[in-house]
Amino acid sequence: MIPVIAMFAVFGIGMVLVVYGTFAKNRWGMNFNPVPCPRCGKPLPRTRTPANLQQALWGGGTCSGCGANVDKWGREVDT
Repeated sequence: MIPVIAMFAVFGIGMVLVVYGTFAKNRWGMNFNPVPCPRCGKPLPRTRTPANLQQALWGGGTCSGCGANVDKWGREVDT
């Protein structure tokens, strides 16, 4: 009985992190909207190929037009 309660507690904490991250626009959230490049305005592709570990774990991509590294919310990030 205790392992089941612990499993649901961990799942619940994970859901709270995802919901909060979506509203706060941090790395735990999910973004379903298309994202334009902050430099050139070109839309990033919906299907992505991560260029580094950060993009693979937390989302985002690299603009094919200007080469900007963008997070999943459309903000430019340093690598």
